[in-house]
Parts: sequence; structure tokens; C-alpha cells
Amino acid sequence: MDVVGVGAAGLGTLAPDARRLVDAAEVVVGGDRHLDMLDDRPGVRLVPWPSPLLPGLRALLDDLSGRRVVVLASGDPHVSGIGSTLVRELGPEAVRVHPAVSSVALARARMGWAAEDCEVVTLVGRDVDRLRRDLAPRARLVVLTSGEDAPARVAAVLVDEGYAGSRLTVLGDLGSPDESRIDAVAASWDGRPAPRLHLVCVECSQGPASRAPSLVPGLPETAYENDGQLTKRVVRAAALAHLAPRPGDVMWDLGAGAGSVGIEFA
Repeated sequence: MDVVGVGAAGLGTLAPDARRLVDAAEVVVGGDRHLDMLDDRPGVRLVPWPSPLLPGLRALLDDLSGRRVVVLASGDPHVSGIGSTLVRELGPEAVRVHPAVSSVALARARMGWAAEDCEVVTLVGRDVDRLRRDLAPRARLVVLTSGEDAPARVAAVLVDEGYAGSRLTVLGDLGSPDESRIDAVAASWDGRPAPRLHLVCVECSQGPASRAPSLVPGLPETAYENDGQLTKRVVRAAALAHLAPRPGDVMWDLGAGAGSVGIEFA
């Protein structure tokens, strides 16, 4: 299976090798936006993704087994895209990914940000509250979003966390003739809808009311919604120091009360 990344400008920007793969496919799989880019092709089966995706994906892949299949995806399919999902399902030996320039790379270029100086946060399919743990003074975030109201939701989180002065840049339809840019401050975001294809760049500016938590164990009690029955801060800090969690570790918290030690472990 070949997964071909397509920029916002369409199939005309594909490299020759990628275009030949698309032209030779027996089956082309993708979202409606990508399938609409294709001309009518007798004998070529066009297959939209099942909705919801994951419950129907295995049956779809089994149905397409043995065919010359090309998947059309956005930009770099391994940047919060379908490429990673297909590799998990089929294994890396069965999936060849042909990336285009990712929206993240284009956003960094437009903002003048070096890759090592910013962090990518995906909110696609996730609650916007996921953003809270990435906020820090002077942090630069490239936030992958979905939904025309996403910038408003991002701005609301920034204001709630004391980052009301942070600059938001909404970049829409990156790489296409319709590319757009909206610059604003979180506190004054006016709720205007964003383009359907967009991401949000955030330059975090900490205000006096900022509640940015530390990255070390021992969050203040006020960081938790609790009824007073909560392991005290110094005890949590000591417990986490002894547990010494590492990436990939699993903690079993038997008889957990508020679960604060487990929360900070994670």
C-alpha cells in the first residue's frame, strides 16, 4: 500500500513518481476532499474512509488486500495523519509513505520559527484542555486543530490559564492559492470562524494571573478539583521521587483515592 501526501494546492504539485503511483492504482482511498481531486477513471475504485474510522478500518483493509492501493493523505501522512495509523495496523513493511511538505513545516516557514524552538501539539480528535499542559512562558506552539471554532477554543484556554496576552496566528489553506493569515491576541479573539483547513500558532506570553504548573512532581493542591481528601503536596513529591517514572512505565494504583499520585506519575 502506498500512502501519498498531497498539499493543499492539489495533485498538480505531486512529484512525478508519486503521480505515477496514483495513475496506476486500482483503488484510491481517501477523504472526500482528496477523492474529489481525481478525474473520473473507468475501472478505478474510489473508496472513502469509513466513519468512524477505526472501527471500520480493519474490514476495509481486508477487503482491499491484494489490490494496487493508493491512499491520499494531507501533507506528511506521519504528522498526526493516516500514515501512522496504517503502519500500526499493517506493519511498516506493508506501507510505503510518500510525504509532501507538512502543514507544520509550512507554518514554521511562515512564522520564521526553527523546528527546535517550537513544539507541535495536536488537538485533532482530542479535548482542547490537552493544550493546558504545554503552556509555558515564551513557549512557541504549532497547534493542529479541527473545526472552524478551534481558534476560539484555543484562545479561551489561554485566557483561562493566564496567558491572555499570547499572540495567535491562524494559518489557513497553507500552500494553496487561498492561503490566509489572521493575527490576534488571545484576549481579543473575536470568535470569527477559521478556514476549514487551518492550524494555530501560539506565542505564549505569561500574565500575572498565569497558573502554569511546574513540570516536576508536587503540584499544588489547587491544581486538583478535590474535596480535601488529597495526598499532600510534599508527600506526592516524595512518592514520585521514589517511584522515579520513566517513559513507557506503567503504574498500578491499588485502592486509589483521589488518584493524585497516579495523575502526576502519568
